[in-house]
Amino acid sequence: MEEKIHIDWLTVILYIIIVIFGAMNIYSANSSVENAFLFDFSREYGKQFIWIGISAAIVFLILLTDFKFFNFSSYGIYAIVIGMLMVLLATGSFERGAQAWFRIGSFKLQPSEFAKYATALALAKFLGGFDVKFEGKKNILICFGIIFLPMALTLLQNDTGSALVFASFILVLYREGLSGWWLILGVYLALIFVLTILLPSLYIIGTLLILAVGFIYFFRKQKQLIVLGIVVFAASSFFILSLDFVFAKLLQPHQQQRILVTLNQDVDQYYTKKAKEFSIFKVEKKHVDKKNASKRDYSYNVRQSKISIGAGRWWGNGFNNGTQTKAKLVPEQHTDFIFCTIGEEYGFVGSTAFLLVYLLMIGRIFYLAERQKNIFSRVFGYSTGSIIFFHFFINIGMALGVLPVIGIPLPFMSYGGSSLISFSMLLFTFLKLDANRVNEISRLY
Repeated sequence: MEEKIHIDWLTVILYIIIVIFGAMNIYSANSSVENAFLFDFSREYGKQFIWIGISAAIVFLILLTDFKFFNFSSYGIYAIVIGMLMVLLATGSFERGAQAWFRIGSFKLQPSEFAKYATALALAKFLGGFDVKFEGKKNILICFGIIFLPMALTLLQNDTGSALVFASFILVLYREGLSGWWLILGVYLALIFVLTILLPSLYIIGTLLILAVGFIYFFRKQKQLIVLGIVVFAASSFFILSLDFVFAKLLQPHQQQRILVTLNQDVDQYYTKKAKEFSIFKVEKKHVDKKNASKRDYSYNVRQSKISIGAGRWWGNGFNNGTQTKAKLVPEQHTDFIFCTIGEEYGFVGSTAFLLVYLLMIGRIFYLAERQKNIFSRVFGYSTGSIIFFHFFINIGMALGVLPVIGIPLPFMSYGGSSLISFSMLLFTFLKLDANRVNEISRLY
């Protein structure tokens, strides 16, 4: 007798709610006339229903597949996706500054979206191996190698936003034994990076010197802590002095501008000021061209996003009634800035309800991941939750103007076939693995 699939229906219901709500908002953001036909497949909202149908078919196949297949085929899927990323560098379609898509007729395929799924499988496969733990140099390097390879290939496509998503796997490794000091170090370096943009480098180094002297004096009888204080100060000073070079030379102009806008810095004044301090900024004349300075508006996207969200006030303007949305004042509103539509049409109350539903789904994923007895399933579950949470956190932060715009979609909500299909594969592969755990428990009783 065939076993019943004990799928977690709460997560499925939350998924359906978010997907349908996403399609509604894509319709609002993209329909140009009143009462536009919902299934107009020449428009983005019509195409999104095609992607929903394809995702539903793939979900159905995943639920019918033996759970052992995902473990068995993990490395094979990873190898195929890595191969696609490599081929993409030579033959991919170059659009919006990135060579990140295969164009198939009127449709596009973005392999980096599926790379997250493949990386989650490969990492789970390795850590779920016999007598393998996240300890020892060899195992740790292999784990970081699995993550870094697709991340590096995505960076070569000039798709920095998608590449940064792979940083979410740090949360998975933390659950599997990565020291919390690495997370603290990451927060510390991010803080130093922000301060270096806001303040002169010598001010920051001087402050750290005072703190280091105080630390050394307080622990003057403990030689190890004295050495630690000196090393931290020296390393921090080198890091601070190198940041200006990294910012000026390694980041693309649009990436620099987005960071400066988020930190409420005048872009042209910043480059003028820095050019006086460091010669490396003198080559950035295109940023300080006074003739065209008045024509630039680096903060336009974010400012319009915040205006749109604020226009909703408490209760919103109602479905398909957003004035900012209908005037097409927010660029990429059906993709990167889909949350603006929610804020304008459903207001603070509706936005809060949406965020609670979304956070409930993410929390549920982590809850299910933690109760897995199989390491493969647990690691894959944490990978799924971490990737979705990273996208959610960054995308909402972008729309609110508290994080730089890096161009990543809101899972299950933003327009795009590759995004919706890959996130659906992530979620339902994990739910299939969890269903097997429930089946094993039911056999005992």
